[in-house]
Amino acid sequence: MELLQDFYTQLDHCYTDGCCETIERFLLQSLEQEKSAGGDALIAVYNELGGFYRGISRFGESLDAFEQARLLTEKQLGRSCEQYATILNNMAGTYRLMREYEKAIDCFLEAIKVYKEVDAEGGYAYTSVLNNLSLAYQETKHYDLAIKYLQEALRRMQETPENHQELAVTLNNLTALYHAVGEREKALCCLQRALNEYDAVPEAERVHYAAVLNSLAGFLYDMGDCERALVLYRRSAKYTLKFFGENAELAATCLNMRWVCERLGRRSDAVAALEKAAEIYERLFGESNERTLAARADLARLREEAAE
Repeated sequence: MELLQDFYTQLDHCYTDGCCETIERFLLQSLEQEKSAGGDALIAVYNELGGFYRGISRFGESLDAFEQARLLTEKQLGRSCEQYATILNNMAGTYRLMREYEKAIDCFLEAIKVYKEVDAEGGYAYTSVLNNLSLAYQETKHYDLAIKYLQEALRRMQETPENHQELAVTLNNLTALYHAVGEREKALCCLQRALNEYDAVPEAERVHYAAVLNSLAGFLYDMGDCERALVLYRRSAKYTLKFFGENAELAATCLNMRWVCERLGRRSDAVAALEKAAEIYERLFGESNERTLAARADLARLREEAAE
C-alpha cells in the first residue's frame, strides 16, 4: 500500500509539471520496476498507463495497457470485484473515443453489472460508468437512454457535492444532451451550474475544463455571438494542450474555431485552424484515416474559395 501511495504521489507531481514525455517516462519506468513483483502495483501502473495513452490519443497502446490490467486483475482477484469493473469502464472509454461504440457500450454495461454484483453502487467509480455510458448513447443518438443514465449519475453526485470537478463534468454532459433534444433553457442552466462548480476547482486540477468551455462556446456560436465563442474555443485549446498535448480533442476544437473564423470573415484564421486539425489527425491516425481525409478535403475547398 505504501508503494502504491508513493507511485501516485510521484505521478501527481509529473502531471502537475504538465510534460507528456516526463509522464510517459515515469510510467514506463514504474512498469519495468513492478513487472517482477506483480500484484496490485503492476495493475495500477498498467491502468494509469492506459489512461495516459488515451488522453494523448494513442488508443492502441491504451487498449493494450488496459487489457494487461484486466488480465492481471482477473487472474489475481477474479471478475467479481470493483477493480475489474473499473478497468472495464476504462477500456470502454478508449473504445468510445475510437468510435467503436458497440464494444464501448458492451463494456460499460458489463462494468455496471459487476458493480451491482459486488454492491459497489455508492462510489464515484459507479457514477463514472453511468456518465460514460450516457456519452456513448449520446454519440449514437440514443438520447432518451443517454439522458436516463446521466440523470442518475447527477443524482448520485449531488449526494457528495464537494466533488466539484466530477459534478461539473456531469453537468456539462447533460448540457450537451439537452441541447441535442432542443431543451435550450435546461441546457443553459446546466452549463452555468457546470461553470460555477469549476470555479471551486484549483487551476492546476481543471483537467476537463476544456470540455465545459467547448460547450459554452458552441452555445454562443449558435446564438450568433461568434467573437465570444472564439475566445472560449481558444481558452479550451490552451487547457487541452496543457493537460493532454496535441490530441484528438484539440483537433476537434481547431475544427470548431475554423467554423467560427469563417463566419466572422477571417478566412486566413479559418485556414490556419483547419491546417492544424488536419496535421494533428494525420499524425495521430495516419493520412488515410477518415478524419484526416475529411479535414484535408475541407482544407482544399477552403483554400480554393479563398483564391477566387
